[in-house]
Formats: sequence, structure tokens, C-alpha cells
Amino acid sequence: MEAVFLRVLNMSLTASYVILFVLAARLLLKKAPKIFSYTLWGIVLFRLICPFSFEGLFSLLLINPELIPNNITYAEVPQINTGIDLVDSAANPILSAQAVAPGASVNPVQIWVFVGGMIWLVGIAVLLIYSVISLFRLRYKLVGAVKWRDNIYLADHIASPFVMGLLRPKIYLPSTLSEREQEYIILHEQTHIKRLDHIVKIV
Repeated sequence: MEAVFLRVLNMSLTASYVILFVLAARLLLKKAPKIFSYTLWGIVLFRLICPFSFEGLFSLLLINPELIPNNITYAEVPQINTGIDLVDSAANPILSAQAVAPGASVNPVQIWVFVGGMIWLVGIAVLLIYSVISLFRLRYKLVGAVKWRDNIYLADHIASPFVMGLLRPKIYLPSTLSEREQEYIILHEQTHIKRLDHIVKIV
């Protein structure tokens, strides 16, 4: 699990840098077509789910894709190499202080990696449980939803409209909306479906 956790940690840290880059780029591309925004966030998605790195992509951002060496828990003097001197000079003295003392039976860095891995697994479990509970609560609110026309449903217990479903997406509208509001919102949600935004959002 140690190797998996370090790999995920590296991917997440690199993605954090890429996210900052994307947020800055979006400020400059406010009036650009949405496809540019999707492409930029696609880079973030790739970094978050792909265990492999392409040096050229991250060298443009001056980032070392392997910020934390996989063998850091066995190094005599643990160090990271982010490619950013300010970060390295701040973190490495702290890591060096965690070096294994002569004759010691426990490696401090291994302990920290183990604790981090446990927190990561607990976090995954909590988020999955929260997501499942939220889905069931939403489905409960939609029990009395009435089909209005086509794939459009009216529901009494929702506060805002949304699209739900992958292969056969349905549009759910609050039943309190006026007819004029309904038509505008339906056009809006249908545009989302045409652009496959409901799938992109889940991914």
C-alpha cells in the first residue's frame, strides 16, 4: 500500500500545481469558447487518474512529476525534489531531521507514510459513504416526481433543476416554477445534455 499511496500523493501534488495553472489560464481565456476550458480541465483529470507522466507536459510548468521519490522511506537522508527551490529548501531540512538514527528499529518516514495512507483510505471510505447517502436522499425526493413530457419531470421536493442519468438522462424541474421559467430552464438543460455535460460532470 505504501507504493500506491506515494504514487497517488505524487499525482495529487502535481495536479495541484496544474490546477493553479489552469485557474490562472482561465482568467486570461474568459471569453474563449468552453472547449478551451474543458481541454484545460482535461489535463487536470489526466494527471489525477493516470499513473504515468509525460515529462514535456510538466516541464512547461517547471514541475518534477515525481515530487516524492518512491524510495523515500528507505533513504538515509529523505528529500523531495519538486523543481521549485523555495519549496525544496523549506521541506528538505524537516525531512532530513526524520532520518533513521543509528541503531533505531523504526523509520520515522515510514510511520508518516503509513499514517498518511490510513488517512487516505478513511477519506475514500467517508466520501463514498457520503456520496451513496446523498444519492439515496435525492432518489427519495424524486419518488413523487411526475412526468410532464418526453424526458422532463416535475418534482415537489427539489429546490433547483438538474439532469440525472447517463444513457437516458432525465430533466427534473421544481414544480413551483412558472411556465415561462420552465421553458427557459428546459432549453438550458437540453443544451447541457447535447454537450454531454452530465457525463463530463460525473467523470
